[in-house]
Amino acid sequence: MQRLRALLAGLAVAVLIYGGFIAIRWLTRLLWVTVRFAETMGLLLFSALLGYLAYRVLWGVSDDPRRQ
Repeated sequence: MQRLRALLAGLAVAVLIYGGFIAIRWLTRLLWVTVRFAETMGLLLFSALLGYLAYRVLWGVSDDPRRQ
């Protein structure tokens, strides 16, 4: 009976260790995806800001009603 209990305890430890590695891999991939998404959104917003500034400043477009 003690051998069976020791076998089950050993299997439980092995499953916990293996599951821990899988959980760590899953969390690091989730973090990587989150960082890449934030980087992509930041670049998109930065390029939109540059486009807006180019539209407003370089081409002289204005919303000022006094200029019409």
